[in-house]
Amino acid sequence: MCMDLLSIFEILILSSLIGDILVLAILAIKKLLKNNLTPTFHYYIWLILIIKLIIPYGPETSLNISNIYENNHIQIATNENTEKIQNNSLIQAKTYQGNSIQKEVFQSLNKGVNRIPISISLENRIHVEKIFFYIWITIVALLIGVLMTGYKKLNRIIKTSIKIVNTTHEKILYNYLKIMNIKTNVELLYSSKISSPSLCGLIKPKIFIPNNIAFSISDEDFRYIIMHELTHLKNKDIIINWILTLLSIIYWFNPILIYSFRKIRQDCEHSCDDKVISYLDQGENVQYGNTLIRVLELVGKNNKIVGITSMVISNSEIKRRIIMISKYRKVNIKNFLFGAIAVIIIGGLGILLNASNKNIAKATSFELQRPVATSENIDNNAMSTSTTKTSSDTTTPIVNFPSNIVIYNSHPDEDYTSGLKITYIGALINDKLIKEGLKSNFIKCSAPEEYINSYSNTRKLITENVNNYSKTILLDIHRNELDNQTKYDTRKILFQLAKNNPHYEENKKFAESLLEYINSKEVETEIYSYNNGKLCFNQDLSNNSVLIEIGNSMSSDTDIESYVNVIVQALKNSQNTL
Repeated sequence: MCMDLLSIFEILILSSLIGDILVLAILAIKKLLKNNLTPTFHYYIWLILIIKLIIPYGPETSLNISNIYENNHIQIATNENTEKIQNNSLIQAKTYQGNSIQKEVFQSLNKGVNRIPISISLENRIHVEKIFFYIWITIVALLIGVLMTGYKKLNRIIKTSIKIVNTTHEKILYNYLKIMNIKTNVELLYSSKISSPSLCGLIKPKIFIPNNIAFSISDEDFRYIIMHELTHLKNKDIIINWILTLLSIIYWFNPILIYSFRKIRQDCEHSCDDKVISYLDQGENVQYGNTLIRVLELVGKNNKIVGITSMVISNSEIKRRIIMISKYRKVNIKNFLFGAIAVIIIGGLGILLNASNKNIAKATSFELQRPVATSENIDNNAMSTSTTKTSSDTTTPIVNFPSNIVIYNSHPDEDYTSGLKITYIGALINDKLIKEGLKSNFIKCSAPEEYINSYSNTRKLITENVNNYSKTILLDIHRNELDNQTKYDTRKILFQLAKNNPHYEENKKFAESLLEYINSKEVETEIYSYNNGKLCFNQDLSNNSVLIEIGNSMSSDTDIESYVNVIVQALKNSQNTL
């Protein structure tokens, strides 16, 4: 569960970065086309940002923020020892294939095969992520509490409002409901607790008129106020206002987004003014502007209340609104074309910039069964008649690199309750081996769409990217699944082998040799052999291949640290004896 929450938090960060880019792009477009866009276009262009923050994923493109994030997420810093190992690998690759291979190997290290040089402990990085997550969720909870308090305050205002209103005001309201073709019933209320004319209510909309305004302004001014609030209702601005409130809670940590939400509310009022004027006769825009000025004069201290759209947000914005009202022009073809161009540019950028669909699915699929290499997951019947041809090095890899040890994860979506992903464990083992002076590489695998293709997926990565793989140590790192029927030691390392593998005896000797070097009394070890492993667990690719299950889903970070250390030491000792 913790891993799922951390995954969602990572997606939230990605979505926040996407939002920042879109905000900067929208502000640039608005400034560039300032005089060519109508207030309505200035407002509606922000809807692309809102949609993207709610649905951050889209088609796979080269601009996927998730790809950039994933490629740099683990590669924090490169230490001198790692650089030496990489340089030696490139030199050896050059001797294998000639001068032309160096470029290909370099590209493979950055694309197909992610070698993970890490100077900061992965466990510590995960702990830091968890700390930030808990800080975020705590502040979100506090803000939700503030929101609920504000909503209760709004309900109290509704209950204490004056519901018997001026008959003329009621007639004006009903008249403009018909004129503007609004069929929803709207209640008119007077209140001393509201500082500005406002609209509230998603299901049962209500228009609040402050007492001092209701009893002071003329019927003509009241008409303009009603038109303004009904325009908000017709445009569904109250829904947008609630969405912005919720997004402000979720993205409280991002000042760029918070600033954009304030700008959206301002543009919403400008758009509303523009549409109100479109209902008026020629020359009435000046009278509408005068009404805004009179409302501003009567408005006291602006008390912000959750869930309402106020006619006057801030005194500083009124001057800008008055200027725009005085310069009102009807929409022409030029405005429409520039508006369409702006929408296409920002919309296209919104489609290109996205978090991967796979990442979203991984984070939100709480109920999906996690794939594990246990006896229940192996179809012995299907494999009983299967024969696997031994792979050899006569197959030329597409892009390859030399290595003594290759670490990978056939089930990369496995994780521990503490939040550690199994891919981090593979990368951590690789990092420690490199620091011990061993030539090791980590192949970062992606989970296939179908679980049954897990081993064929990693098989392809190995055969296409690892040079001389039949003489390479291949370690497939997993963790065991703890179910209700099985009592499994959380401090246990299980070496799994496939008997249908033609290299079974050699792989068994290799596993036994590793066990000899694991002398820790704190860690229990065992070798278990299946009669028919799926694709032989890819152990037919090398004489030194083994699937290693490191603890189970309930293993603690301390347990995992012990596993990693003993495995690294065992591999180091085994290499020194060669």
